[in-house]
Amino acid sequence: MQKYHLLFSILFCFLIQAGYAQNKYTVTEVPDPKASGSGYVSNPDVILSTAGVDSLNRTITDLEQKTKVEMAVVVVNDFDAAQEEYDFALQLFRQWGIGKSKADNGLLLFIAVDRKQYRFITGYGLEGLLPDAALKRIGDHFLIPAFKKGDYSKGVVSALSTIAAYLNQPGNRKELSQLLPPDTGLRNSWLWTIGSTILVIILFTVVFLGIKKKTPEISKSKAAAKTNGYDKTIGCGCGGLFMVFVAAGFIIGFTIGYDWVRSLDINIIPIVLYVVLSIMLLSRYLNAISVLRKTHQDDLNFNQAVKALNRSSVFYLVASPLILIAMLFEAYRRNRSASRFKPQLDSHDKEMSRVDRDQTAQAKSFLTKGQLKEEQLEVNHYDIWLSSDQAEHKIINYPGSNFDDFTVCPECNARTLGKQRLVTLKKATYTKEGEGKDIRICENCGYEEFIKAVVIAVLTRSNDSSSSDSGSSSSSSSSSSSSSSWGGGSSGGGGAGGSW
Repeated sequence: MQKYHLLFSILFCFLIQAGYAQNKYTVTEVPDPKASGSGYVSNPDVILSTAGVDSLNRTITDLEQKTKVEMAVVVVNDFDAAQEEYDFALQLFRQWGIGKSKADNGLLLFIAVDRKQYRFITGYGLEGLLPDAALKRIGDHFLIPAFKKGDYSKGVVSALSTIAAYLNQPGNRKELSQLLPPDTGLRNSWLWTIGSTILVIILFTVVFLGIKKKTPEISKSKAAAKTNGYDKTIGCGCGGLFMVFVAAGFIIGFTIGYDWVRSLDINIIPIVLYVVLSIMLLSRYLNAISVLRKTHQDDLNFNQAVKALNRSSVFYLVASPLILIAMLFEAYRRNRSASRFKPQLDSHDKEMSRVDRDQTAQAKSFLTKGQLKEEQLEVNHYDIWLSSDQAEHKIINYPGSNFDDFTVCPECNARTLGKQRLVTLKKATYTKEGEGKDIRICENCGYEEFIKAVVIAVLTRSNDSSSSDSGSSSSSSSSSSSSSSWGGGSSGGGGAGGSW
């Protein structure tokens, strides 16, 4: 039994030794956190806590964003027995290339727990700001006391937070910025963005001016008095887009937050500008058609004017492909109404001539006051046909864009009785109710149809003193560098180390 006991003891020691040997990393075996996308901390033996790693990643990410300094932390149980911690850390620094190329602004903190040793390695660019003596003091003050207690996370977080706060000082940030070479890529991006933006502005300026020249002049009073379906489309479209943008803003704000705005590429500026101006151009094009509608009482003249506008507006499709949708809709509408303009036949089967409705004086002799009002309200459009001897005439009506908004008035028999609306008879106050009535009014003869009496509620004051509790949430997440590799920095071996 003693032999078996001795054998098991030897085997047990061998397994422990084998497990111990597995933790002795070579330079190539140390996991690169950038390669795995886990940030800046290599913690393969899980010596640092998860909270500590998250805190370090946040600190280093913030420092890199503000100063472009790259820092790495490597904590292992042990490493190659044939090497000293200085040589091992320096080789690791150079192999990963910590710091930005040509700026050499990298910093590595390497810790070997079993050997009770740590080592700072600085790039050439940081040797002036972080001399060996300063790093030695930081190690003695923060690392060694915490390491002796076994609290490795606290020591590393405190040390790197101190270094980050020091490098973030305005004077040091200015000195660090001088290490970086001019960012020609960023400059070229700005040049491309500015150039593209100017081209977009020129393109849309030309197009907007072109549409303006092709849009007839119309008085504001006439434009306001004669609303049509195109005005409704523009209003609904603008309102719909506004609601979409507001909804999108709320969704983004409550889901992913607005930090993503900082990461947007500046090259997207001309694209966003193009999309916005494209939508505005569609609205301007529809407005031009609306003005043509208000200018031409005659539907045939209106169709021909829109057709002429579309022929000269093909170039506008480059600026706003959305206009093609409106063009196709107008072509479809013209095709549907083509049969309407085929000559009517009189009682002798002879073709009749159509009265040009833009010649209002002639039309007034055939249409009633109610029919003319219907046309003004875009309820009905009337075609008037005359025989060659003008002894016969035909009047044919076609529904307008506002046909469904009106009904036939029982007083004048014109389709000019408007929708229900509230008329206030006595205004409500903060202490008394008001009085009103729901009615419908005929836009032609003024007939009023009473529907019901209405009591208007007492006015209420908004409670300005009540505060809305809008809890502010801080979005501090463990962020790691978006790059998958280090910046290619180098080191001459500057730094400091120690043991505990």
